[in-house]
Amino acid sequence: MRDGIAGKHVLVRNKAGWISEDGYYSTCDAGLIDIDGRTYVMSVMTSMPWSDRSSEVTAAIAKALFESRVALA
Repeated sequence: MRDGIAGKHVLVRNKAGWISEDGYYSTCDAGLIDIDGRTYVMSVMTSMPWSDRSSEVTAAIAKALFESRVALA
């Protein structure tokens, strides 16, 4: 999540996690994002095993969600 929102002058407090064993696959990230006096909660969960690619996808999803916040307000 932090990688998808980097450079936006925001405070990101997140906790990422993943599992890739015994048939269980997931890459997740959740946290709080502070910008312009507002705090947003974001959670991104995938069924992808952890890899560089799943990290890129998670960052892209976080970026898209973050950029849509104005339209959703």
